[in-house]
Amino acid sequence: MKKNARQIALDVLNDIFGNDAYANISLDRNLRDSELSPVDKNFVTALVYGVVSKKALLEWHIAPFLKKQPKPWAKMLLLLTVDQILFMDKVPTSAAVDEAVKIAKRHDGQATANFINAVLRNFMRSDHRNEEPKDWETKYSMPKLLLDKMVRQFGGKRTGEILESLEVPSHVSLRKVDPNVIVADSRPSVLTESALIADSGNFAATAAFKAGQITIQDESSQLVAPLLEIAGGENILDACAAPGGKTTHMAQYLTTGHITALDLYDHKLELIRQNAERLHVADKITTQNADATQIFETFGEEKFDRILVDAPCSGIGLIRRKPDIRYRKESSDFLNLQEIQLEILASASKSLKKSGIMVYSTCTIFDEENFDVVHKFLETHPDFEQVEISHEKSNLIKEGCIFITPELYHTDGFFVAKFKKN
Repeated sequence: MKKNARQIALDVLNDIFGNDAYANISLDRNLRDSELSPVDKNFVTALVYGVVSKKALLEWHIAPFLKKQPKPWAKMLLLLTVDQILFMDKVPTSAAVDEAVKIAKRHDGQATANFINAVLRNFMRSDHRNEEPKDWETKYSMPKLLLDKMVRQFGGKRTGEILESLEVPSHVSLRKVDPNVIVADSRPSVLTESALIADSGNFAATAAFKAGQITIQDESSQLVAPLLEIAGGENILDACAAPGGKTTHMAQYLTTGHITALDLYDHKLELIRQNAERLHVADKITTQNADATQIFETFGEEKFDRILVDAPCSGIGLIRRKPDIRYRKESSDFLNLQEIQLEILASASKSLKKSGIMVYSTCTIFDEENFDVVHKFLETHPDFEQVEISHEKSNLIKEGCIFITPELYHTDGFFVAKFKKN
């Protein structure tokens, strides 16, 4: 039997919370195998990310009406339906409830269908649906570990601003490969000349994307390539390159120079090659399966003019676009990642030529993986100095580094530091 949009969304949600699947991977797999229209595929995506980003809040809304604990799939069906009722203006409540009852009946018979129907009817009749929890952990569905870390680092006021900003859907950010390209329904970024912003749209299906005139890349990450001061002939190492957004951006600055792009996984290296082909810079990039913590052992001493370490990190800055990230963190993760980040920088530093430039970036907002890494690297590498970064938007500069939190410009959270080898 052909699955409709809500059934597929329920399958994906049960995969995420029942099997610990990654949201984007499960969505891709389930949508690829479906016969849904593009509009319905977008609806499934909105349903899944809506529940993932509001799970604690939805559970709070439904809790008073559960006289018994439903099976996990049935509870997820309730959350899926309450999300439509409360937060999707274009979805009629009657359609959401009717479809939930049908799914429950198909899945487990009339008794479960009656239970789902009764819970949803009681919820709709109650004033509780118009109330709001007072604690941020529930209101923003943010796990206590991350919430506490945010408050410690940013204070209550800014944490509230960050959390509120994450409630607003991400916009689409494009990089102009052809500087003269005109893209309908987009506007210039205030952060970098290379970026265009759009409120929505499937730009991967446009002729400009297929022709390699534009690519999809967050505007904050587009700040990285210019910092490497590429004149054209440099030998560059991109130590953690996949999927290749920054790699191909750096390649745009090259004439006779070349980039070696590393990753641990062949399927990710293939993504870099595909991106490079589409953007017409494949002749400037060589991919290589290698461990970034073994750069010196692989390439030897002082081989590269420029090195980019876009380090593996907790990815907390990406929560708006990847809301399931919030459920995958343990307190030990942050320090473990810091050790790996320092190990990569230490190995890369030996393969950088004297007077060479090394840029370190992450897509997280926590100090352990950002400023603490910079301080510890400089303490143990006296042959390196920090190069202070400047930008006309002074509020994204802190301690000579770029540090963007999501509420400032509605971008991903991002960090960039720059070093020079003496």
